Amino acid sequence: MRWVCAVLMITVTSPLAAADLGSTAASRARFIARHRCAIAERLEIMHQRGLVEESRDRFIIVALRGAPQRYVQCIYHDRDTRMFCEASSGAYGPTGEGRLRLDPAERAALNALGYVQASPRKNFAREVEIGDPPDVTIAADLMLAALHDGYGAGPGSVIEIQAPSGDDPIAACGTPAS
Repeated sequence: MRWVCAVLMITVTSPLAAADLGSTAASRARFIARHRCAIAERLEIMHQRGLVEESRDRFIIVALRGAPQRYVQCIYHDRDTRMFCEASSGAYGPTGEGRLRLDPAERAALNALGYVQASPRKNFAREVEIGDPPDVTIAADLMLAALHDGYGAGPGSVIEIQAPSGDDPIAACGTPAS
């Protein structure tokens, strides 16, 4: 009798779980579509402008507006064929009550995207292969997926972008200012 109940439980909950995964994927796709251009254009500008032998000021930080500890940052290296990216763990933020504390689901989401935290005193990190010539949308999509999956961003979320070597491409993107 217990086995029959377990089978019924799986049958009843599976469609709900599948529907939830579908809505999460759709939410992520809308969030990425909304912000991809603004990030990819800045990355492309940095690639075109900078010396590929030097990474100085060739980085980008993307954060959720109003939640500056919920960010992802990447820097070009290896002659612009790769980027080193970090997702905030809260290790470098304020201490005490103001410190970012990720729950197990948020940590698991960052891990699923390939981010690894080597120590509790470090951010989550990963290398991103972007090719030669670089496909900057790979890095842009990964950054946005981390904001969505790991930090709770949604299709309506506003982001803030810092890119010292990347001009503001808002007019070129035709996207809302963020």
